[in-house]
Amino acid sequence: MYVSEITTDNFERIDIKANLQQVLPLFKNSNNPAVLVFDGKEYVGMVTEKSIVRSIHDLKTGISGLVRKTPKITPHTTICEAARLMVENQLKQLPVFDRKVIGVVTNENLMREATKTDFGSRPVSSIMSEDVISVDADDRVGKVINIFREEGISRVPVMSNGKLAGIVTMHDLLELIMPKKVGAGKDSVGANNSPMRNIKVKDIMTDSVLTVKPESTIREAVNLMLDHDVHSLVVFDEKVKGIITRTDVLLALAAMENENSNPNFTLQLTNGSLVDFDQDYVTTSIKNFIKKSERFLGRGTINVYFKQHKETFRGIPLVLCRVRLKTDRHYYNARGEGWGADGAFHIAMSTLERQVLNDKEMHEDRRYPEASIAEKLDIL
Repeated sequence: MYVSEITTDNFERIDIKANLQQVLPLFKNSNNPAVLVFDGKEYVGMVTEKSIVRSIHDLKTGISGLVRKTPKITPHTTICEAARLMVENQLKQLPVFDRKVIGVVTNENLMREATKTDFGSRPVSSIMSEDVISVDADDRVGKVINIFREEGISRVPVMSNGKLAGIVTMHDLLELIMPKKVGAGKDSVGANNSPMRNIKVKDIMTDSVLTVKPESTIREAVNLMLDHDVHSLVVFDEKVKGIITRTDVLLALAAMENENSNPNFTLQLTNGSLVDFDQDYVTTSIKNFIKKSERFLGRGTINVYFKQHKETFRGIPLVLCRVRLKTDRHYYNARGEGWGADGAFHIAMSTLERQVLNDKEMHEDRRYPEASIAEKLDIL
């Protein structure tokens, strides 16, 4: 299935000489995930909501510094490949080229089209994230901020007396500060000394949280997210079983491209702050790691998350790197912290390789011929 079937020419465009005051209404009026930027007739990139939120200071600021270069796809690009590019580049839409820009493909169109196939009949449990981090309704906003920063996530379920009470998202935090102040400062919710950090989660959370059951289909979950304009659902069956996001759907869709090869791993790179890292080095290292353990690992997804701290040493920033590896057989979570992105990534990957090697040795040990026995003994 190709993107030509879901390409739309309904998109917003603006000239690179424009400023924030001119581009902001294009998001508000049409609810677009991004605005295409042109220098005359030449496409130069996109401005996204995320880039604006991170950088906005003055409405007279020009948008040239906020423009993101993006992958270019053609009408003959498969929807699976488009999904992969969206995930890897953290984009909600991609420009479609046939010599010039002829339209865009959005993540919503991708998901709706994909769920019309057998992919949509799969259970939610097959792609949901099970390692759910939650907070209590009486926790403070400061705790949520720290979780978002350290875990590289943008939403967490809220519990009260052991029951699901709601969900709190990055958007809720933005709503908290945007009416009063734009940009970072001493009154910003992101500042460590801000009194806003002491506000209780229950005062900003969304209590009408949407849920699905583990056995619900991906099609049902996608329709629910798109029809209610939400980006995630809590998977609930008497208790929280997991969470499913639009990114989870796109990751699973991207993995279908080479489903007949073994293994098939989809890589997602997430830049939690302005981290300068070598994407080719990261990609090559991941591929080499997978190649060494492909028979043991099977098929799955890898998320590499970077976050830059304020501390520096001789001009090199302190960086956190977290690597999550989820397969149809295993789940691993490793982290590393070092001076520079490459150093942090190397530490995280070394930890991940040790975890995988230990599991491989355990499964290959003749004393434990059956993995189920080892699991029952709480060895793994």
